[in-house]
Amino acid sequence: MMPQEPVHREGDRNTAGGAARVGAPSVLVNGLPIVIDGTGVTPHMPFFPPHLSTVTSNGLTNVIAEYIPINVRGNMDQCGHPRADGSPNVVAG
Repeated sequence: MMPQEPVHREGDRNTAGGAARVGAPSVLVNGLPIVIDGTGVTPHMPFFPPHLSTVTSNGLTNVIAEYIPINVRGNMDQCGHPRADGSPNVVAG
């Protein structure tokens, strides 16, 4: 069984401070859109490509929203930074 990790929502950050932009608006977690693969991420450290324009990736293929894998803490963005933080009370794995 996979470990359960906090689900990511719009505004949750990766380990370098990149915040997830709008995810899947049809699925809300704690009142915020859930983050799915392909969600844009704000520019973050070290402020050069690919960290200036990246997206979330490597989500859970067994938990989907709008037919796309969702993201949880630890999933790597395309720039290589893992997702951090997440929902205080909604987990998936």
